Amino acid sequence: MVALWYGARIQSLTIASVEAKGGATVDLDAIERDVESVLAGDYFFIVPKRFSYAYPHDEIVAAIKRAPRVDEVSVLRLSPTALSVTITEHTPAALWCAARDLESACLFVSEEGFAFAEAPPLQGAVFLRYVTENRSPETGATLASAEYVRLTREFVRALIEKRELYAHTITETRDGDVRYHIRGGGELLVAKDADIQNVFENLDAVLASEEFRHLVSGDFMYIDLRFGEKVFIKEFASESATSTNRVIPEATTT
Repeated sequence: MVALWYGARIQSLTIASVEAKGGATVDLDAIERDVESVLAGDYFFIVPKRFSYAYPHDEIVAAIKRAPRVDEVSVLRLSPTALSVTITEHTPAALWCAARDLESACLFVSEEGFAFAEAPPLQGAVFLRYVTENRSPETGATLASAEYVRLTREFVRALIEKRELYAHTITETRDGDVRYHIRGGGELLVAKDADIQNVFENLDAVLASEEFRHLVSGDFMYIDLRFGEKVFIKEFASESATSTNRVIPEATTT
């Protein structure tokens, strides 16, 4: 036991330096301090965690991953006395916000839907904003599946590219529907489990029709796309319902 105690403290086998690298916004000095804190302990008061051949790799990775922006971590022993830590950051793809207004608190969300850090107050349409009426944003939680985030972002891009409709916020309502808030005041109502491609085709067909071609961002109160090929449109002065199956039949007004 005495030999083990002394053998685990040989200077040439003791980790003395830690270098962290990678990441554009992560505090690397703080990462190194976290590693040093883990290495400060012992195994059963006998073997130091700095002993090169028994250093706590998994414990170090777990400690580093507690930093808000850290995504992946690689810890390598460069020599018996040196550790190298390489990190990659989560990349923000959208915001998860407490409310629709620009003053509300928001979290950065990755493409996978993971909320990883508080976002500073952001003006304009820097990031697409998500609001969930049944849940509050929470760091370390998941906004939604990666597939949902991908499809909704693709739908927003298609709206911009093909119809010049700019959605700035997506709200999941308490009823489980999804509302796309369009710059200018209009809203698109979509079922959460809808086929987004079909939804866009129905919307595109309606907006291509002679009757509704005039609709641009802000020129309607809502377009309801929750009922398959039947699309309900409420303009500021009237409410109309039309159905589409690629060929637009004559719209009926209610």
